Amino acid sequence: MTDRFSLYDVYEQNLNFLFGAGASYGFLPTLALKIKNGQGQPYTFETLAKELEHSEKKALHSLLFKLYYHECIYPGLPGYINQELLPQKEAVIDNYAKFLQTLIAVLQKQNRSDKKCNIYTTNYDNCFELAADKIISEQSVNCVVNDGSAGFQKRKFHTKNFNNRVIQKGIFDKHAETVPQVNILHPHGSVYWERLDQTIEVNYGNSSYQIEFDSNERENIQRLKEFVSDPRANFRDIIEFSEDDLEQQRPQENDDFWHKYTQIPIVNPTKWKFHETVFEEAYYQILRHLSFELERPNSVLITFGFSFADEHILHLVQRSLSNPSLTVYISCYNENEMHEMKRKFKGYRNVKYIYIDDDLTFERFNKQVFTLKKDV
Repeated sequence: MTDRFSLYDVYEQNLNFLFGAGASYGFLPTLALKIKNGQGQPYTFETLAKELEHSEKKALHSLLFKLYYHECIYPGLPGYINQELLPQKEAVIDNYAKFLQTLIAVLQKQNRSDKKCNIYTTNYDNCFELAADKIISEQSVNCVVNDGSAGFQKRKFHTKNFNNRVIQKGIFDKHAETVPQVNILHPHGSVYWERLDQTIEVNYGNSSYQIEFDSNERENIQRLKEFVSDPRANFRDIIEFSEDDLEQQRPQENDDFWHKYTQIPIVNPTKWKFHETVFEEAYYQILRHLSFELERPNSVLITFGFSFADEHILHLVQRSLSNPSLTVYISCYNENEMHEMKRKFKGYRNVKYIYIDDDLTFERFNKQVFTLKKDV
């Protein structure tokens, strides 16, 4: 490990976490591709989408987003994930559950009036919520997991709800204890958000964001998936690939797709803007919440699976590092990523880097880094 990290050093501080796509790998794919750019470096979905956005290949640009929806959004929609999970996906949820169990054990060690932390996840899925359901239903922990919603049949979201706390009292009020609370915030939006008048409803039931593809579209999506997964391919090849028959698609097909796709309240990989003001407001409220938390005395931010490709969040964290009592621990998947993170945070003395001798998967993070076992 490059910089020393121990939960015993930070457990009493204001704990904040920032999770990205790397944590959900196996449940949903990451945005990494194998097709290479002109410099011989693999594209990510964001970089390829931005390059296609400025080209004349509109049908190929649309097809890339259809692939993104099919692979990275659809499998996480409400209803779809309520089906029995495959073993690979169940293993991902188990990693999230293990993390939450350790985190709640840490919160139990805090002062009686604290026992709270914030998890910011840019993932659209609800892996944290599924894992929380798992450990709470097993009655293995006593905690509150707060997704920012309040209500019964209609649960409405607002960041002020993250300030709510639950106090557990004795039957004769002779003692009172704050229940450990984990706040889960989605700065990139969520497929579980729906507009309800001028508010956001959090809906874990059936999704209204299902997009159907005909057989021709499904075939083209599969062809593109195979192509962008080919390390021998480059941008020129993908342009030639698109000239076969993609440009002959009916424009109405793509128009219909974009009309439905833009209704999903998520920050797209190529732009931050939401299609509805109510979702934009939630986006800024969550970023403001993160900024305020990092400005608090004795704060800690621990990241995992997050590449800081979102420049809004990158710059927010960089500005917050002017707080001398803030320490940021960045988990790096491998040595190459550690060098990239050091480049992005060059000159910031209160940034530390977590890196082990092997690839830092979520399972290894739980066993070797985020653990209360002193002998690890």
